[in-house]
Amino acid sequence: MKNILNTTITKKFLLIALLASNIIYSQVDRSQIPSSGPDPEIKLGQPFEYKLNNGLKLIIVENNKLPRASVNLFIDSQSYSSQGKSGIGSITSSLLGKGTKNISKDDFIEEIDFMGSTLALYTSGAYGSSLSKYFPRILELLADGLLNPVFDKEEFTKEKNRLLESIKENEKSVTSIASRVGDIIIYGKNHPNGEYTSESSINNISFEDLEPYFKKRFIPNNAYMVIIGDVNAEKTKETIVSLFSKWEKGEIIIEDITVNNSFDQTEIHFIDMPNAIQSEIRFQNLIKMRKNSPDYISLLVANRILGGEPESRLESRIREDKGYAYYARSNFGSNKYSSTTFNAFTSSRADVTDSSVVELLAEIDKIKKFKVGDQELKDIKSAYFGDFVRDSESPSTIAQYSVDIKIEELENDYYKDFIRNVNEVTSNDILKVSKKYFNTNQGAIIIAGKGSELIDKLENLKYNGNKLNINYYDKSGNIIDKPNYSVSDNITAESIIRNYIEAIGGLDKINSITSMENTYVADVMGNPFELTTLKSNKNQSVTNINVMGQTQKIVVNQSSAFMQVMGQTIEMTGAELDEAIAGAALFPETSLDYSSLELIGKSEVNNIAAYEIKVSGSKSLFYSIETGLKLKEVQTQEMGGNTMITEQFYSSYEDVEGILFPMSINLISPSMPIPGGLNLNAKSIKLNVEVSDSDFN
Repeated sequence: MKNILNTTITKKFLLIALLASNIIYSQVDRSQIPSSGPDPEIKLGQPFEYKLNNGLKLIIVENNKLPRASVNLFIDSQSYSSQGKSGIGSITSSLLGKGTKNISKDDFIEEIDFMGSTLALYTSGAYGSSLSKYFPRILELLADGLLNPVFDKEEFTKEKNRLLESIKENEKSVTSIASRVGDIIIYGKNHPNGEYTSESSINNISFEDLEPYFKKRFIPNNAYMVIIGDVNAEKTKETIVSLFSKWEKGEIIIEDITVNNSFDQTEIHFIDMPNAIQSEIRFQNLIKMRKNSPDYISLLVANRILGGEPESRLESRIREDKGYAYYARSNFGSNKYSSTTFNAFTSSRADVTDSSVVELLAEIDKIKKFKVGDQELKDIKSAYFGDFVRDSESPSTIAQYSVDIKIEELENDYYKDFIRNVNEVTSNDILKVSKKYFNTNQGAIIIAGKGSELIDKLENLKYNGNKLNINYYDKSGNIIDKPNYSVSDNITAESIIRNYIEAIGGLDKINSITSMENTYVADVMGNPFELTTLKSNKNQSVTNINVMGQTQKIVVNQSSAFMQVMGQTIEMTGAELDEAIAGAALFPETSLDYSSLELIGKSEVNNIAAYEIKVSGSKSLFYSIETGLKLKEVQTQEMGGNTMITEQFYSSYEDVEGILFPMSINLISPSMPIPGGLNLNAKSIKLNVEVSDSDFN
């Protein structure tokens, strides 16, 4: 309800109280490409290789420049079907490294911290790094953690609950939903890449599933261990043999994960996200690609030109030239076990979603039809060289290169010659691979956004002169009928607001209220948070915020308003002052100008059918179709060229002296670093309390 947490000023004030750090963005001028010289040579070093009797492949690269060493363990396995238990890998990984049969969780973590080292274990591998003098102990802890893991039931329950909360948040994310449904459309629900973690899949996972899952997939005869740094290869080999020889072989599982989906033509696949402010747009088509393919390096360069970096063509066209979106990118995958995808994607303003689709496809088609210019190709190669050289300075990257050569069946000099091979890519090569792999005629356009604003335009969208078919999906990737957003002729913005007033208690009851005092509390990262607002029927209010031992205040008094923060008084002016005064009303809905309201249509808030009303260009209100109660308020602001969206969700209404108030308010803002937003719960709501004008000074 707006009378509780109602103005942009209050929201800003909350942010001041909550934010403990500043984010500093630095700008780097990348417009000047350094001139190219001789191709630099990447020296990976001569690796020492050894294979244990259990099949574990050991690769050691001695590098004595610094007194440090690192270990990377890779499991070479394909993606597997989870059999309805998607998320089990994440849960299992989270429990590794939290103690062993020989060392408690606290002692395990404390020892690593004491050494100033890093050790991370997960079902697909492991990573460790330390000073050379501690490295033998890191290897011992690694072996103990992998061969003698302890899966704690209490930790299992905690991780399941954490994952369930994360799933709830993802259900609100336009990007997450677009990615999920896109994978289902491309791969199918039965393919490992088309599976997704859901509440039901998490609830299907039992504690007893963990150990068999881990043992089945974590086997030495499918593993590579790469050690790089200040070590003696022969001594380190002996250590590894001593520690890991007891790791038992297992069966290497190979599943048929062939992708059977095909696209006769490019179509739009739309997911309605009623809460979306922007539209997530993706173009995807299936490709078959491995790193040992003769097309791979040419495709890397082509993708970099198209959308692989901030200065790419897609970004230049969609962001810089058109101003439709903040970013536009492209990428592609490689996989020796299955088909993968080429992807081009952007997140655009809702009002230009159709135009963004056209521009995205047009730019892809351009690189397929016309040769890249010599200078553009030269500049891209120069930038690529610099990035490759920098990346190659990282031990983890060198480890990945060493394993790639084995797993991907590459030539031993593949990365040594990588820059030379990139330099040999021609404009004809780019044209060839673009035509082959960027298939705009047989792909899928995935759009997740606000259907009530988008569908009419999308249903008339044409590509190459032909109208694009459109299919509709729910968030789980199921095909559904076209959503219906129309409302009856007798439903108006005014009738919805009047219905809301009646639903909370009626106008007569509301008019009998002369004042109120509401207190809401929350937990902010372990710190108590309390917000108390006192209001009168004279458009006066005072809000006190107590958090982390600090008290701040906002005062609104008919024609003026100010904030007191850290001993300083800040007067409000202009639009901020107008907003503060309007929000100081006891029940703002009673004073709305009905002539200025716009009924957008039917919408949805947390799976509840709702009507959406636009109050102004920046504010929208959402009311339950069934109960008439307010469910959400959205405030949009432009700050520094970025769109800032603040959402307030209202729930758990209860009767207080004949008027319904929301007992829970969830405040979500991109500027607020709190997972899931600020959850405010009513502590007390008092009506017709004694007030005087002096209370609002």
